Amino acid sequence: MPAVIGPAHKKAPQEPIKKGFLLLLALLSLSILNACGQNSPQQNTLPPITESLQEKSAANQNKLEELLNAEFTLQREGPNKAFEPFYELASKSGDIILIERLMHIAVASQNHLYIERSANLWLSADPTAEAAYSLKLQILVKDNRTEEVTTLLTNAIRHKVSLRFLPLYLEDNVRDSDQLNTIDDAISALPTASKNNQYIQLSYAHLLLLSGKYQMAINSSEKLLAEGNTDKNETLYLILAFSQKNLGFTDDAIKTLQLALKNLPDNTRVITPLIDLLVVNEQAKLASETYQKADLSSPEKLQVGINLMRTLLENDQPKLALATANSLPEEQLGLSDQIQYLTAIAMAQLGERTQAIELMKKVEGPLRTNATNQIALWLYDEGREDDINRMVINRTPRENMPEQVTAISHLHEEKGHIDMSFQLVSDALLALPESDVLRYHKALLADTLGNWKTTESELKKLLQKDPQNPQYLNALGYTLLTRTKRIDEAMEYIESAYEKTDNDPAIIDSLGWGFFLKGKLEQSSYYLKKAWSILPDAEIAAHYGESLWKQRHYKEAILIWETALDSSPNTPLLLDTIKRLSPSLLEEQKQDKSS
Repeated sequence: MPAVIGPAHKKAPQEPIKKGFLLLLALLSLSILNACGQNSPQQNTLPPITESLQEKSAANQNKLEELLNAEFTLQREGPNKAFEPFYELASKSGDIILIERLMHIAVASQNHLYIERSANLWLSADPTAEAAYSLKLQILVKDNRTEEVTTLLTNAIRHKVSLRFLPLYLEDNVRDSDQLNTIDDAISALPTASKNNQYIQLSYAHLLLLSGKYQMAINSSEKLLAEGNTDKNETLYLILAFSQKNLGFTDDAIKTLQLALKNLPDNTRVITPLIDLLVVNEQAKLASETYQKADLSSPEKLQVGINLMRTLLENDQPKLALATANSLPEEQLGLSDQIQYLTAIAMAQLGERTQAIELMKKVEGPLRTNATNQIALWLYDEGREDDINRMVINRTPRENMPEQVTAISHLHEEKGHIDMSFQLVSDALLALPESDVLRYHKALLADTLGNWKTTESELKKLLQKDPQNPQYLNALGYTLLTRTKRIDEAMEYIESAYEKTDNDPAIIDSLGWGFFLKGKLEQSSYYLKKAWSILPDAEIAAHYGESLWKQRHYKEAILIWETALDSSPNTPLLLDTIKRLSPSLLEEQKQDKSS
C-alpha cells in the first residue's frame, strides 16, 4: 500500500453502476449507519427490497447480493468483520458513496490500518476529498509518521484542498506533546510556498504559543490578522490574546478579545476568556455587562454564565456571582447542581453560611461528594461538628460510602477528633458491613484510641475473608507486638506478611521492632535500617534510633532522630522515644529554632 497519495490513478474500465444499485445503496446508507458503532450481533433492520430493485440483470444481481451480505455481516458481527467485504466492493466499484460508507465502518472499528486504507481509497477516487485528508492526517500524526504528514499536506495544497482541518486537530490535541512535535516537524519540512498557506501559518502560530514562544506567536498572529485574505477565525485572536496575557500584557489581551468579539459577535469561545480576563484584571462589572449583553442561546448562556460565576467566586466577587446566577435561563438543562453548588459558595462568602449549607444539601450527581466535603467544612466553621456524621451517612449512596466516609474521617482526624472519626466509620459499617476498606480503617482508628481488642477483632474478621493479605497480617502482628506480651504470635503474623511483601517499609519496620523486643538487636538494626532507607518516616526513625541506642551507637541514633525531627517535629512516638533516651536533644532543637 503506497504511503503517499498522488493524483487519481487511471483505472481499467469498469462495469457501470446501475441506477437500482445506487438506490439500494442510498437506502442502506440511511438505515444501517447505527451499525458502524456496534461490535455485537444485531438484528436485521434493512428496509424491504422493492420488486423493481429485484428485476435486474444477473451481473447487477450479484452486486446486490454482495452488498446485502456485507451489510448483514456489519449488523451481525460488527465493523471489524464487515470491513474487508465492504473494501472489496468499494475498490471494485470506485463509487464515492460506497467509499464514504466504508470510511464510516473503518472509523467505527477504531482500527488505524482500516482508516488509512479507506482514506487512501477515497483519495485515489477523489484527490480533493477534504474529509479523507483529515482522517488520514489523524492516523499519520498519532503514529508519528512525520514525513508522510508533510507529504499529505503538500498533496492537499497541490489539489487546492482547504487545510482548515489541521488547526482544528491541533486544538483537540494540545496536551499530547508527541503529536504536537510531529505536526511541528512536518510543518517545518514543508516547501516554502506551502508554508504560506493560511492554515499552516495559523497552526504554526498555535505551536509557538504552546511551546512558550509568546513573542513569536504574537508576531505571527498579528501578521495573519493584518493580511486581507485570511480567515479571521476565533483561534487566531485567541492565540494572540493568550500570548499577550502570558507575557503580562493583560490590557492588550483584553483589547484583542474585545476586537474579536466585535468581529465575531456572540462567539462563546471569545466571550469566555474575555470575561475571565476582565474579572482577573479587576473589571468584574464590565465582565458581567459583557455577559449580559451577549445574545446567546440558552445552553450557551448557561455554560458561559456558570464559568463566569466560578471566575467571580475565585476572585472574591460573590455579589456579582449571585446576580449572574439569578440571570441564568430558567431551563437549566441538567446543570442545576453546578448552579446550586456555586450559588451556595457565593452565599457562604457573603457570610450566609447557614443558608449555604441548606442549599448545598440539595446538590447531587457528580458534585455530591464535593458538596458533602464542603458542608462538613462549613459545619466545623459553625461549631456544628456533631451534625457532620449524620449528614454524611444520610447523603451518601452505598456505592460511594467508603470513599466519602474516608475523606470526612480524615477531616475529623485533622481537627483532632479521632473519636468522631471512629464513630463515623462505625456507623458507615452498619450501612455497608461488607466494606473491607471501612473495616480496616476502623481497626486502625480503634488502636489509636487504645481499643486494641477491637482492632484485633476487626483485623481477624478481615483475615477470615482474605487470609493472605499482607497489610492485614502486619497490622494485626504490630498491634499484638505493641499492645500485648504475645510477641511470638505477633511475629508469626509479621513474618507471614514479610514473606508475601518484602519491600513494604511498614512491614519491615514491624519485623525489625519485633526482633528488638525479642532482644535480637543486630537483626533488629538490619531490618530497621532497610525500612528507613526505603521510607525515612518519623516512626521508623523512632524504632531505628532506639535500636542503635541500645547497642551504644549514640551518635548514629541522634543523627537519625535529628533528620526525622527536621521533617516531622510533632510525631508523638518520635518525641516520646527521644524524651526517654536523649531529652537534651529536644532542648537543643528548641534552642536552634529560637536562635
